[in-house]
Amino acid sequence: MAVFDSHGQGTETNKEYKSLHEAFLNKDKATWLSISHQNMVSIPDSLFELTHLEYLDLSHNRIEVLPEKIRNLKKLRYLVLSVNQLKQLPESFSELNTLQILYLDHNPTINLLQCINTLSSLPALKMLSLAGDNIKVIPKTLSQLVELESLDLSENEFEDLAQNTSKMKHLKVLYINNDAHFNLSRNIKILGKITTLKELHIENDNLQQVPSEIDELRSVEYLFFIGNEIHRLPDQINNMKNLKLLDMSDNPIAPPLIYDEHLRPKVIFRIKQN
Repeated sequence: MAVFDSHGQGTETNKEYKSLHEAFLNKDKATWLSISHQNMVSIPDSLFELTHLEYLDLSHNRIEVLPEKIRNLKKLRYLVLSVNQLKQLPESFSELNTLQILYLDHNPTINLLQCINTLSSLPALKMLSLAGDNIKVIPKTLSQLVELESLDLSENEFEDLAQNTSKMKHLKVLYINNDAHFNLSRNIKILGKITTLKELHIENDNLQQVPSEIDELRSVEYLFFIGNEIHRLPDQINNMKNLKLLDMSDNPIAPPLIYDEHLRPKVIFRIKQN
């Protein structure tokens, strides 16, 4: 079986193939295929004969359509479709029962509602990236992805999460970076109701201040406000009893004041400036 580290990199027990030809020479052993940056418009049918694939990287191409034959890759666990021109997922995509990690980011014309409906059938999906997908409104149906543990919604243009986002009872990590439209104050209560949320990234969002209701994020342990315009922190941040790391790097904030008045000694506080 292929082995993946935390960054999705193959270990020494798994050979990475970088061409279809090379993979076909070892058809029965090929579990890892990376054919990114090939300027592909369509996927060759022969790829779907590599039924032992567990990792597939098709990123940085010009693919508009995923064939229904994707269902043949029944062992697929890690799929990278970043930076393509996909508009929707095939119906057979819902048959990828072993898929755990999916990058759908930077497909700006993707039909988000259709994708979510398809992905909601996947029992093993734990990580999903929808970054840079031109999302202006978060659909209520996103909460159907109940098994997700990590979700990246960065580089979009939405102001609010859907109210029922709190139903995502397994979500541990959430990224909402590079979205100047996102209104943290209006969404604190929703985020606070995700009781499994441990890590929250609100980076480069042009955030001017941290809302006083920040202590409603009771379960958050790692909080990242990197690259905003925050000058001070509210007293209530000290009520975040589970907080272990607060990263305020690249903000116009004065560290001595924060150390003395707002943070408990056990909290690691970062304030690195570029």
